[in-house]
Amino acid sequence: MKRIPLLILLLVALLAVSCATKYVCPDGSTVADPASCPKVPEEPTETLSAEIEELLSRSKNVESMSYDYKRVDQPLVRPVSVWIKDVYVKQELLVQTDILNKNEMDVIIFNTAAKTAQAYCESQRYCVKTGDAGMVDYGTYYLKTPLDWIDGVASAEKISEAKIGDRAVWQLKTKDGANLWVDTYYGVPLRVDVGNERHEFQNLIFNRVQEKEVQFEERDLVK
Repeated sequence: MKRIPLLILLLVALLAVSCATKYVCPDGSTVADPASCPKVPEEPTETLSAEIEELLSRSKNVESMSYDYKRVDQPLVRPVSVWIKDVYVKQELLVQTDILNKNEMDVIIFNTAAKTAQAYCESQRYCVKTGDAGMVDYGTYYLKTPLDWIDGVASAEKISEAKIGDRAVWQLKTKDGANLWVDTYYGVPLRVDVGNERHEFQNLIFNRVQEKEVQFEERDLVK
């Protein structure tokens, strides 16, 4: 009869052991000891070759630039002019230029550090009135600049060397499948192909933008 309580104690002990804390491994399995979890293979580290990293680092010498932005895959849409200096980007809007005194805004000045966008109307000829047109949504109007396209590129391969106009470029293909045609002197793309989209930065001028060019300035002055 004394064996029955002993057996009960053994059963209770076994039940306690079986109900001990279980650990959930990264792959979803459970174990009593986390050290026995299956090893998870490490993701390969993304790296740039030394020559591509050096090429892209040349963009640090770009303090300002101006260009005409064109979606080549949308041939009926005209280019818009863009001026960049430090954290400021002044960007034209696609607005009516054949009807007098109609537009309420025709440019936006972005502060890329503060992520703000201030609209203005500059043309005396085509604006209802010139001056401050109020704040607008940053993400709705902002167009990626050449510097934005290379920001954060962690993996790319060199596909070819070519020329766009009279400028030498390298064609780089990123992990995401974008093709960047990067100027070999300034390290920024002159063209970006993503799927069926082609973004071109035409008539690029580097390091000549003055501070007044990224500020509000009335134009088409009526005399």
